[in-house]
Amino acid sequence: MDGTAPLELHQLLRASQLTEREAAWEQLIGRHTRLLMAVARSFGGDQDDAMERYSYVLGKLRESDFRRLRAYDPNVGASFPTWLTVTARNLCLDYHRTRFGRHRAEQSSDQSTALRAARRALSQLSESPVTPDSIPDTWSNSAESILIQADLDVCLQSELARLTPTDRLLLTLRFEDDLPASRIAAIIGVPTPFHVYRRLNSLLHGLRLALESRGIDSSQG
Repeated sequence: MDGTAPLELHQLLRASQLTEREAAWEQLIGRHTRLLMAVARSFGGDQDDAMERYSYVLGKLRESDFRRLRAYDPNVGASFPTWLTVTARNLCLDYHRTRFGRHRAEQSSDQSTALRAARRALSQLSESPVTPDSIPDTWSNSAESILIQADLDVCLQSELARLTPTDRLLLTLRFEDDLPASRIAAIIGVPTPFHVYRRLNSLLHGLRLALESRGIDSSQG
């Protein structure tokens, strides 16, 4: 690992004594509790529900000598908070699967989820900026629309691959999970919902320009 990984993570994974390891674990979780709780609350329910998910995430992070934490690689490109957010979200989905059956969002990969979110966003895209209104799914199932979507998906996959993990997560949280900007701000660590909307507007504008440069009308479908 290099210097981009949290000091507490270095200390946790390199500790040789149990007391040192426990102290590092407490420091690491203390630093990121707010983020983890925001993810846990984002799945709804009351405080007890959120705490059960939070406890489940902590247990899984400790599991098998911190196997999941050892998998973090700062050289891949995602910051630790972003990586931890995605990991915690996936664990919360696992928790829901074990209690309530398969969750709709776990039926595809993270890449497919981001693609679906981008599709929903672009289907609503106009010259107006993004608003806090809910985003209905208006995609048609006609043969023509399916062909248009296929072309659109190829280009979207390419453009999404260029985005940072944080930006892909932002699209997923807003347009796939339908979370309000206030919750998204807490999860991805930006100061206010305004910052969420500003980044979304920038992302969607960039996607639209990229598609138009490829000769694709993002308003179709």
